[in-house]
Amino acid sequence: MMKKKFQFLVFVLATAFVSFGAGAASLVQLEKKSIDASNVLEEIMNISESTIPDDLLKRAVCVATIPDVIRVGFVFGARYGTGLVSCRVPGGWSQPSFLSIKGGSWGAQIGIASVDLVLVFIRENAIEKFSKNNLTVGVDAAVAVGPVGRDAQAGTDYQLNSEIYSYSRARGIFAGLAIQGTLLNVKNKDNAKIYGPLVKTKEILSTDGAKSPYNVMSYVHALTTYAP
Repeated sequence: MMKKKFQFLVFVLATAFVSFGAGAASLVQLEKKSIDASNVLEEIMNISESTIPDDLLKRAVCVATIPDVIRVGFVFGARYGTGLVSCRVPGGWSQPSFLSIKGGSWGAQIGIASVDLVLVFIRENAIEKFSKNNLTVGVDAAVAVGPVGRDAQAGTDYQLNSEIYSYSRARGIFAGLAIQGTLLNVKNKDNAKIYGPLVKTKEILSTDGAKSPYNVMSYVHALTTYAP
């Protein structure tokens, strides 16, 4: 009986924190999110055993960084987080768009953990998929765990099969974050606070990041540093 009550409590909490993330953030929160995403990218790139290979970054069409993806689980699991994505444009990287990741799962899992997540998109249609405002990982775009090490040579999958390569840095009791079946949503309300209500996702991700408002410039700088 106690186990069932605890499972129900975790389910309620998981549903609540996913619903809570649906609102728009303040400008201060959005600027902090950009800084946090920049720091995550910098820290992952500066740890030799977790760094994203240079060759993969050269192929990258878009890079999304989502700090502090919260995962709650007890048989049923839920995860939610917000971050930024930027795509390549002539001469560099685009203005960042805000996005969220959310999903649920069943299985042997228990506890609460925070995971930093980086997603590297290597197909040219990535901008078009984000322009539709949402995509389901593993359905709309195939995903695989990315190779690590600055000079790592990835296998056949890297060359042919996957559209997204994921990198996660876990804290807490989970070793990582399974993202198959999770939903990536563009956060239009957050974008509107930075770029204005009339600017669409495709325009944001096609505009030179040098024109970014100061609130999100830190993420553009981080990508320019590690994936020139």
